[in-house]
Amino acid sequence: MIKKGTRVNIYGREYSIKGDASDEYIRELAGYVDAKMREVAGNGSAMDAAKLAILAAVNIAHELHRLKKEQKEQDMAIYKKTEDIIDTIEEQFEDIKFVE
Repeated sequence: MIKKGTRVNIYGREYSIKGDASDEYIRELAGYVDAKMREVAGNGSAMDAAKLAILAAVNIAHELHRLKKEQKEQDMAIYKKTEDIIDTIEEQFEDIKFVE
């Protein structure tokens, strides 16, 4: 079965996007891109849609990069805390003598 494209509006232009994701999700993503383009355009400088799209893409890439970095830092903090907890437990068991 061929999937019909989801109609979306990004910065005043209509597009048909085909994909495996739900129509709702595709519209959500398109809305996010539209909002980013409008945010960039809101700076007052007149730019064509292609330049706005590139600047919006760079802004979205920056957000993604920052979030990935934050996630990696959180993962490392969790890993370190887990190691500390394991070390503490192992230290507590060192003093226990097992009788057979």
